[in-house]
Formats: sequence, structure tokens, C-alpha cells
Amino acid sequence: MKIYELIRLALEIMFTPISDDVLMLTQVGIWASKDINPYIVWISSWITLFIAFLWFFLVGRFFRQVPLIENWMAKKWLQKAEKLLDHFGAWAIMLAFFVPGVRHPIHYISGMLKFPLKKYLLANFLASSLYSGGWTFMVYKFNQKIKIKLVLTWLHQHLSIVVLLLVAILFLCFIFYKVKRNKNES
Repeated sequence: MKIYELIRLALEIMFTPISDDVLMLTQVGIWASKDINPYIVWISSWITLFIAFLWFFLVGRFFRQVPLIENWMAKKWLQKAEKLLDHFGAWAIMLAFFVPGVRHPIHYISGMLKFPLKKYLLANFLASSLYSGGWTFMVYKFNQKIKIKLVLTWLHQHLSIVVLLLVAILFLCFIFYKVKRNKNES
């Protein structure tokens, strides 16, 4: 495991629209295929996730100070988010780790709403541990049953079939969407 792999993982989580689940699955799968100790993978990905999500919180804190953002902060949906954070607190942040689509925004919003730093750090610390530990456990168990190298080799050998299937699935989803939309308009 190289330090640049951890930095790349953190940067991908922070700056790409790709799902964190896909990023973790890919990176942990690569490490598993290299037979790296799962405890080292878990702890290093835990630290990486902790730092990446702390970044979101700090960005939210920074943008809270921008006058344009302060005017925008009075919106109704942000007030609802504040009520949610007041009611559920650190539990909302911890549970958001396991809900795609909510995972990133709640960290920004908690920073914008000046959620207490100690509570945030504890929630982030615990949730990133469980999240990275869960992915590490699943990938390494999968690697024990079916070697990841075998899957990667098969995908490489049959890449055209895999791409064709993905295009076909996307095409069918598009057609389904159009048909459903036309029925709703009628």
C-alpha cells in the first residue's frame, strides 16, 4: 500500500461525483488482490475517510462566513436540516455515512450550521470506522471465496461483453423512463 493510493482515495471522495461506495469497493479490492493485511487496509482507509469527511465539514464552516451564503442560509430547507441536526445530532451524521446521496451534504450542512466540533469529530470518527470496516470485511470475505484477481482477469478478457451489457441495460432504462413519462403525460 502506497501513500499516494490513500491520497488519491481521499481526493476522489472529495472531488469526484463517483459514489464513495464504488471508490471504497474498488480501492479495497485492489488492496485485497495484492494480499495486503486487512487490518492495515481498514485503519488506513478509516483515517482517509475521516480526513475526507472532515474536509466537507470545514468547507461548510468556511462558506458559512461568506455574505452571499449567509443570506441564502435563511431558506426553508436549511431550517429543516437544522431542526433535524438539533433533534438527532451526531446520530444523523453517523447514519448518513450509510445513505448514498445524503453522505456528503450532511457534512457540509453540519459545518454551515456550526454543529459542535467535538460531537462532529466523534460522530465522524465512529462512522468512518464502521463504514471502512464494513467495506474491508465484505471485500476480504469475497476475496476468500472468489479471488478478486480471477474476477478482474475475467472482466479484462470479456470487456467487450461487459460494456455491451452495460450499454444495453442503460438503453433499457432509458426506454423504460420514456415509456413511463409518456404514460404520466397522457
